[in-house]
Amino acid sequence: MRFLNPGFAWLLLVVVAAVLAKYYIAVKNKKGGVKYPLTSVVAMTAKPSWRIRLMPLPDILRFLVLVLLVAGLMRPQKGIEYETSEKIGLDIMIALDVSGSMRAEDFKPNRIEAAKEITETFIRNLQEHRIGLVLFSGIALTQCPLTMDYGVVTELLRRSRVGSIRADGTAIGEAIVNAVYKLGEVKDSRDRVIVLLSDGVNNSGVDPLTAARVAKERNVKIYTIGVGSEEGAAVPYYQDGQKYYARDFWGNVGKTLLDEQALQDVAYITGGQYFRATDNQALEDIYTEIAQLETGKLEVRKTINYAERFNIFLIPALILLFIEFILRNFVFQRIF
Repeated sequence: MRFLNPGFAWLLLVVVAAVLAKYYIAVKNKKGGVKYPLTSVVAMTAKPSWRIRLMPLPDILRFLVLVLLVAGLMRPQKGIEYETSEKIGLDIMIALDVSGSMRAEDFKPNRIEAAKEITETFIRNLQEHRIGLVLFSGIALTQCPLTMDYGVVTELLRRSRVGSIRADGTAIGEAIVNAVYKLGEVKDSRDRVIVLLSDGVNNSGVDPLTAARVAKERNVKIYTIGVGSEEGAAVPYYQDGQKYYARDFWGNVGKTLLDEQALQDVAYITGGQYFRATDNQALEDIYTEIAQLETGKLEVRKTINYAERFNIFLIPALILLFIEFILRNFVFQRIF
């Protein structure tokens, strides 16, 4: 119970003051009256009737009516509490490596296409999460800020390919910084996550561990996925419509290797987890596990709706006023 207009409480002082003033005047008039010895003797010896004993009742009822009316003016309200729960999703930025080594064919048909296909499946199964996309090679570029329009993200993902960013190298740190910045653009209570897929050694831009510390300071968790088989794979390139493989000084086909330690450290610093994807199925299983690890949170909201309750004072006041009217005008008419 609360009173919306508690300022009207001062009227209670007025009511009390009026009652005291009436009582004072009545006592003063009684003392100033003419005394009749015979009448006094009769009054002392006669037993007072019920009317005499109940004479103060109308005034008492009038006092109670005024008190109840003042309480009604103060607008009493009773609150009813409602509890609602809402599942709050995550903010997820996917950082995808599109450097030249993602052409390696230890995944089917190759690393970049396998990563795109399985990432698309992951996005399609999302619910209540906002998602964005960052592509990186020698630099990192945002392809899509956070959105719940999964169709837009999926379309941009499908268009991405090796060479989408014309800068050689692998800038893992730049990708993390870019994703953290985009996650920070939206201010709410959602948990924030980066899923980073890469197959190479960081060789450009910001140090990944420095970027990971920045992410930790902003409460961003990073899940890293190392894409590549244990034995590594050759990276093809195309020239004049012909497929070739890069070779070293001695003519041996070169293989791209994975720097797992850096990806493990990035995940560890931010409280995330590192996964090693050695083939298409392993990558799909990893996304499934991430979806189970990060399910968002349940937000409980409590609201109080207030309803007017002046009637609990007004109705008794009207009843007492009616009783007071009957007593004063019919029962005690001759006495008054």
